[in-house]
Amino acid sequence: MLVLFFFYFYYFASSSGRNGSNDGGHLALASTMYYDHELSVEKYMGTYLSKPDYAVKDGVIYSDRLPGNAFSIIPFLFYSDLVKPILPKTTQDKPDYRFISATLFPNLCGAFGLYLLFVLSFKVFLFDYKKSIILIVVAGLATLNQMESTHLYSHAPSMVLITLAVTITLLINKEEDWKKSLYIISAIIGFSTIVELQNILFIIPIYLYIVLHKKLYLNISNLLKPTIIAASIVSFFVGILIFYNYITFGEIFLKSNKYNPFFEEEKSFLTALSGNFFDGFDNLFTSFKNLKSNIDWSLAVNNGTPGILVSNPVFIFSLVGFIFFYKKHKLESILFISIISIAVLIAAFHVTTLVRHMFTIHMLLFFPFVFFLKWVSQQTKNKAFIWNFILTAVFILSFAKEVYLNNHYWGRNYGFFHLEYFQHLDLFIFLNAPIFVFVYLIVKFKKKQT
Repeated sequence: MLVLFFFYFYYFASSSGRNGSNDGGHLALASTMYYDHELSVEKYMGTYLSKPDYAVKDGVIYSDRLPGNAFSIIPFLFYSDLVKPILPKTTQDKPDYRFISATLFPNLCGAFGLYLLFVLSFKVFLFDYKKSIILIVVAGLATLNQMESTHLYSHAPSMVLITLAVTITLLINKEEDWKKSLYIISAIIGFSTIVELQNILFIIPIYLYIVLHKKLYLNISNLLKPTIIAASIVSFFVGILIFYNYITFGEIFLKSNKYNPFFEEEKSFLTALSGNFFDGFDNLFTSFKNLKSNIDWSLAVNNGTPGILVSNPVFIFSLVGFIFFYKKHKLESILFISIISIAVLIAAFHVTTLVRHMFTIHMLLFFPFVFFLKWVSQQTKNKAFIWNFILTAVFILSFAKEVYLNNHYWGRNYGFFHLEYFQHLDLFIFLNAPIFVFVYLIVKFKKKQT
């Protein structure tokens, strides 16, 4: 619990408000829906909104973001307005009070994503507590989870939703549980689809895993009704997206960035996914076309964030860990690989390939790191010492790179280590006070039960 709270606070302190047009676009959409009860975001131009992340139709400016992230931000806006009158005047008057409050959402997503990673390790695959904690500490400090947990992009909630869906899938352990779990998973995947559209594809490998794992193919008649219900649940959320686009743009379609005037390729799926796969794959993993960034980190900032094997070298060990993962848990490893492959294919074929475009599967891709940790622990004392030394050195390098990348992202030009939002510690404490009380009561109740 304390480890997760540390990351929640660390991600908040590492945040720095509006980074650019992407997160500004999400908050503009949330604000116009919540405060103005409309869908035009024109009034937020120059404050939250800017080029190139908006859509224009018939001379009216709309958001080009899918609405799922904005829907999720609205409760934070509501809560911040609800408690504002009881806060000290100096806290109320903080510049961009609402943006600071909304930033708690990705901060929480980052911490909850680490919790799910812990559950996968400790509860699902039964690794010991120490290795599970090491897993989330490395993931929290030395991977892109740090960056994506500090701004209002859609990637952090997308990561949480898909990781949660996979975790629930793997926790199915009773014959009668699978139907209920399938419906819950379908709802999670459905909502994640209006956060990031490609997430709908992940229902396919998850569904196939459940069918194979529970041997449901032996009785197809019992499978038909749950399949139709699950498909209906996912379709309901797709319907929400279509309805949103219809009332916004007056047309029935899925791509909310169809009318973005700056990216012509986004008008259709075919043009958006017409990029060079090999170049895209290099951008996602190896960055051979940007080798200088290994030495000069200033060449790897903003959209130049290099592939994860360059920006976060600890991923090298997780990729090796997939070998051990596959040997011990074949069906589960295939599930992970299938979901990862879908995400990588879509991101690599996209005309603009950025490493954050596959952040949704970040935890699944990093999870096998714990298998590598176990392998190291099984080596002779001398070999284990050497491997632990290498792991520590690569972890420090990955942490240093991640801190640099985070502090030199869009809208940020700080020194090597900087905690911009630490100045808003008072607001963090006031906004989270009810959470602290709630957690305290739960812990106290559990102690009484034992």
